[in-house]
Amino acid sequence: MSEGQKIFHFPTSLEWTKEHQGIAHAPDKPGIPIACPPVFCKGSPNNMWTPEELFVSSLEVCVLLSFISQAKRNGVSFVSYKSKADSRLEYVGREFMFSEIVLDVHIEIPETQDPEQVRTALADSKKRCLISSSMKTEIKINADIKVAGG
Repeated sequence: MSEGQKIFHFPTSLEWTKEHQGIAHAPDKPGIPIACPPVFCKGSPNNMWTPEELFVSSLEVCVLLSFISQAKRNGVSFVSYKSKADSRLEYVGREFMFSEIVLDVHIEIPETQDPEQVRTALADSKKRCLISSSMKTEIKINADIKVAGG
């Protein structure tokens, strides 16, 4: 490790509750009930987060937070940000994996904001997101940028 290099730790824990269910924990945070997806475990509840959803959601959250930081750095203003993610889980060669995640991002901007600056900040946020940097999944971002109230 080079001098000045930062190392961070993000501890979590998991507690099995029954069948294919448990509770994910992180220090000083509420637990998240988790379960196997019904598509893999018949009878699993539909109302609990699955590892697959947490994986996709972690990318979506990271892109948002990276966009907020990048927008501040670049002097980009926006009124609202919403996204939806769709993922493809399939066999690639002999591995069952997420081959692709597509984020549909909808951003409203004030009329004084240049949409191209917003697109640049969004593209940079994908590069700066440590979750996307850690995945071998192909990530695509479709941006819909509109003037607020327009």
